[in-house]
Amino acid sequence: MNKKIISVAISAALILTPMSTSFNSYGQEIAAEKEVNKNEDLNLTLDDAIKIATENNYILKSLEVDLRATDLSLDRAKHNERKIKKGQDKLDDAKDYYGPKLDQINGALSNPSLPEEQRKKLEAQKKQIEDGLKGGEQSFDLAIEGANSTIAEKLNIDVERVLAVNSTTELMTTMADLQNEVTKDGYLIAQKQIGLLTRQKYYEVIKTKKIEDLKKIALDRATAQYKMAKDAFDAGMKAKDDVLLSQAQVNLMNVDYRKACMNRKNAEIELKKVINLDLNKNINLVQDFTTTKLEANLEAGLKQGSEKRIEIRKAQAQYLVDKLNFELTSGQYPDNTYQYKEAKIKMEKSKVNIDSAGKEVEASIMQSYEAVMATADMLAYTEGVVQNAKESLEIAEYRYKEGYGFETSVIKNANLQDMAGTMVEVIAAQERLADIEEKVIEVIFSYNLARDKYLNDIGSY
Repeated sequence: MNKKIISVAISAALILTPMSTSFNSYGQEIAAEKEVNKNEDLNLTLDDAIKIATENNYILKSLEVDLRATDLSLDRAKHNERKIKKGQDKLDDAKDYYGPKLDQINGALSNPSLPEEQRKKLEAQKKQIEDGLKGGEQSFDLAIEGANSTIAEKLNIDVERVLAVNSTTELMTTMADLQNEVTKDGYLIAQKQIGLLTRQKYYEVIKTKKIEDLKKIALDRATAQYKMAKDAFDAGMKAKDDVLLSQAQVNLMNVDYRKACMNRKNAEIELKKVINLDLNKNINLVQDFTTTKLEANLEAGLKQGSEKRIEIRKAQAQYLVDKLNFELTSGQYPDNTYQYKEAKIKMEKSKVNIDSAGKEVEASIMQSYEAVMATADMLAYTEGVVQNAKESLEIAEYRYKEGYGFETSVIKNANLQDMAGTMVEVIAAQERLADIEEKVIEVIFSYNLARDKYLNDIGSY
């Protein structure tokens, strides 16, 4: 703050606020609103909020349907496997049963002295048996081709190929089984992500509420300072400039407080959206920031994340399917065929995707770890700073009352050396305290978010 700013502030006070204005009117409105609705408040712990969010979240509801679908797909794959194998057994049994009969018919037909009527009858029987066996084989082959076509579509393979019966059923069931596992993992991860988002929004409400409270305290301090300056002016002990300047400070504090109230209300709306709560429902968060230091071990975190992160598990599942597909395909097709080459390329690409997912996961965990360490250090740096700023403000207020004019660190930092012992010094100390208090809350908020993100990244939540 300099003399030009002071002049503008005084002018603003003269234009915007008459001496008789009630500077804390918005704070009174908020208090009245809370009094009316206090019986309707919903008290929420963090665990309550997460529970409501996981029960009401539309994404999770959709994933629950997906999970039932993959359960059904797995059951269907197993059913088709049993059906195909049963069909193969029946076809083999039919060949075993009718094979000797065909041999007998062929033997009889080879007899030149066989009567014509009997020959026609045996030829008709032979045709019926052969047509039946051929029809069964065709139906069975079509079923295998259909299963192979479905597998090729899921694996994004372009060339036509047909695997043997056992290979087809094994690959089909393996794919369904792995898809089911990945979907279950995805559901659990989604639950954790919703929980993390709820934590963030919960902490955001706490942060904005604390800042709102601080702005209210700052407004009350400025209002008390204004009253003191006005009383001193009325008694002829202080100049009118002090009254105007303190009045301008009250106006500015009202602006800050009103903005803080808006931020708190918007943060509450965001939390209600995440947990799918009635937006008109009043909520009261009963928990506070926790600053218990997390003893994070990067090496252990990297190991755990590499085992639990859904990106890696999905990539590994795809690789297992593509590897099995290649093994089954290479058992039937030579290495110079398109079927062999494409299956091999798919397997190699899946292996690269595992390495890529691993690198991404490793990077995210290391970044989260660094954020935890940095914000933990920031927390240590904030210890005692608020109390020091409060004492500095008390000294400035005392100096103003007593009229002492020697320089202090506060006015030196603000380049206000010629304002020692004046209202300007008091206002500078007030602003400095408010700024420090807000920064401390921001650091606590950042630490909690960093801690929760790290735990989520290594798969602990």
